[in-house]
Amino acid sequence: MISPLENINIKGLNVFDHGDKSARCIIFVHAFPMNNRMWLEQVRFFEKDYRVITYDNRGFGKSESNGNYTMDSHADDAIEILEHLKIDKAVICGLSMGGYITLRALEKYPDKFEAALLCDTRSEADTNEAKVNRARQIKQIKSGDRKTFVSSFVENGISPASLKNPSIVNEINAIISEQSDFSICTALMTMAARADKTAFLDKLDIPVLIIVGEEDKLTPPENSISMNRHIKGSKLVTIPGAGHFTNIETPGLFNSAISEFLKEALIQ
Repeated sequence: MISPLENINIKGLNVFDHGDKSARCIIFVHAFPMNNRMWLEQVRFFEKDYRVITYDNRGFGKSESNGNYTMDSHADDAIEILEHLKIDKAVICGLSMGGYITLRALEKYPDKFEAALLCDTRSEADTNEAKVNRARQIKQIKSGDRKTFVSSFVENGISPASLKNPSIVNEINAIISEQSDFSICTALMTMAARADKTAFLDKLDIPVLIIVGEEDKLTPPENSISMNRHIKGSKLVTIPGAGHFTNIETPGLFNSAISEFLKEALIQ
């Protein structure tokens, strides 16, 4: 059971504040095309020892949309949440698109974070091929074929073993179904336009854990290996049997990896 939480609207963002307000804080930044509900198992696990913040990225879930997003504006939103809640420093955890947002937040606001968790993500910008594919997906959705887009995304997004698990497939499909066509298409454009952050990795001087699914097709392990090489002192954990959504596919391994890392990194 998740303990009673505080649901707050912060400048149009749908925010949830879990756990002890005096404890160390972890803010979770969700993946494309999901919302805060993807972190359910993390909330259950970490709220016992941490203050846990989850929220819907602008345009997703129940957060308001203004139709214009960049990684900068998403990073600003994360900081707006921390400042509104009077949280001086936090651990930030981003998965996939949430990882892109996390990297920009770390770059823009280095003093706000004491550790970072980069999950199933990459520092590189989209290749030309990837940009063309995102444009194709936008056209597919706008033409009314969202069903094919979602089916293909889920098939590529999780491991073969997870595809055989109805609870995992149904959970991911249910969360995606809550996002509008407009929000999905806008996010595809935002991701296509993002800058390469590889050069920034060498400047990171806080504890960093990198997590990747061994069978992640969307951001393959080589992307995480590259980040691990660039980030001094970072730790890399590869989770067997998981695809892109490690936190949903293998929540026990995912949570344990983070818990062990933070106990050591933050000297608890």
